[in-house]
Amino acid sequence: MIILYFILILYLIVAVATLCLYMVAWYDYVNFRVNKPDNGDWRRLIQAFKMLSSVFLESLAMFFHGITQPLRYIFDRTSPRKAPDSRPPILFVHGWSSGSHAFMFIAGYLKRKGFKNLYRMTYRPILADSARLAQKVADRINEVLKETRAERINIIAHSMGGVLIRYAIKNLDLEDRVNMLISIGGPHRGTRVAALMPYGRNTLELLYKSDFMEDLAAGGLTPSNVKYVSIYSAFDNFVIPQESANLGEGANNYKLPFHGHLRMLYSNRVNRIILKELMAE
Repeated sequence: MIILYFILILYLIVAVATLCLYMVAWYDYVNFRVNKPDNGDWRRLIQAFKMLSSVFLESLAMFFHGITQPLRYIFDRTSPRKAPDSRPPILFVHGWSSGSHAFMFIAGYLKRKGFKNLYRMTYRPILADSARLAQKVADRINEVLKETRAERINIIAHSMGGVLIRYAIKNLDLEDRVNMLISIGGPHRGTRVAALMPYGRNTLELLYKSDFMEDLAAGGLTPSNVKYVSIYSAFDNFVIPQESANLGEGANNYKLPFHGHLRMLYSNRVNRIILKELMAE
């Protein structure tokens, strides 16, 4: 019984945090409606039931993501057995303060669809600057390519992971080693939510239109011959404004309704988009 009470308390904490983030998102949506005349139409388009149910589902996703965090120690030490596969290997790159456990559903789905060389990683320390973390990701990419003897790799990244990959492609000589980047909920122009966590160098860099984000976007959001895919949500509670996740004309952009930031990691719809893009190669 004590364990059940403890789990309930943890979930309530997560639920309150989720609700607070959506209050920030709502405030931003109402007050920063750039070039959108206030004719009242946007109020009539509000679907209260879908919004409330999506907030609830996001709280469940955040809770599940949190309690499965220890599984990353297992996934970090488990490598796939090399198997013949003409397709590029896949590396999963997680978001801020997350870990390799974040992709257990997506990886399981792709494995059932016949993909074999699926690799993971967890980068640390959490508060390091983005350049240092991007170098860790680049090192892992080179390890996977060496192990599989492949020329190029596909990346599936969540949240900040997509920003780190873009940095590595632009600044760490990976433009000829990355075949495709599938970004899920990536704050590619930054996010105002980062202002709520101003105690790490990378969170300050992830601020909406910060100097770091503007420098990274200089010359285009999608440089080199890498194929870019961005899956993002109009209901994201971590990437604010939500359009910050759009990678522009140089990418295939999929905008989903009523998907929270972490719920996208456990969405069949997201899985189908990933499979579609991987099979199109």
